[in-house]
Amino acid sequence: MISKQSIERATGLGDFTVEKYMSDDGKHLDSCYIYTKPRNKSGYRLRIEIDTSPLPLSNIERIKASSDGVDLPADAGPGFTFTLVESGVKYETAGWAWARDGSSMLTVTLAETPSNRDPQKDAAEFIRQLRPIVLDADGASTRTSGRRK
Repeated sequence: MISKQSIERATGLGDFTVEKYMSDDGKHLDSCYIYTKPRNKSGYRLRIEIDTSPLPLSNIERIKASSDGVDLPADAGPGFTFTLVESGVKYETAGWAWARDGSSMLTVTLAETPSNRDPQKDAAEFIRQLRPIVLDADGASTRTSGRRK
């Protein structure tokens, strides 16, 4: 789905562990986490999630406004990126993209990114690459809900 080199650049990890969670039928990715190898207590560096029960678009727009969200480039489809800040410290950058009909949402979250990277641009690029895989050409979900590891 995403090249190893892209993950290495965006996360700063030369060696990493991947945890995937698949749909009940095993045909669709529900989520994927990238951790340091060996895995430590710091948590994930990259998280990708596909949600078939997303928030209503009106709520998403409110979150975009309150988080100073930046629209995705036109070729990445509808969505935005934003940085999560707690007590003045940036701790995660997320990108949200959704099917045009609102049936599903793709979330890409980066944490502990290298200082020489722009995590909002990296999240937007991952979304651009993943959208055609997890959403069909019309922007509607190609998946059904259900999870398993």
